[in-house]
Amino acid sequence: MNRVFVSILLFLTVACTGKSPQEKSAQKVETPLQNTSIEFTELSHGFGELKAGEIVLHTFEFENTGSHDFVIESIETDCGCVHTNHIQERVKPGEKGWIEVELDTSGLVGREYKTIEIHGNSKELKHLAIFATVKNELLDIKY
Repeated sequence: MNRVFVSILLFLTVACTGKSPQEKSAQKVETPLQNTSIEFTELSHGFGELKAGEIVLHTFEFENTGSHDFVIESIETDCGCVHTNHIQERVKPGEKGWIEVELDTSGLVGREYKTIEIHGNSKELKHLAIFATVKNELLDIKY
């Protein structure tokens, strides 16, 4: 009796969770992004000499030089003082995109070099860099 009950329960569980053929065909099939190539107009930017507490911005521009759409999946920075904003849409072949980088110099001093890593469907992992010399009246470092 127990085996019959378990068998019926198992059958109903499997039968009720499956989707009908109409539901399966109605689902949108996402095709994986194919790798493409992008080229930046510059890979680094120097802000020069800044005072601690300044917030500065720079926009890096790139072009999709490949034959497939480019999508930025994520951007990683090596410091909490660097924030990014980027184009959210797909960048079609031949079109241009942008990544805006903000550097907050609060609490920084001396020569600062920060990196930005772009994760997307480009053939190669892309790295950007920003640098500045930060003057901080509270700290004085001699080189």
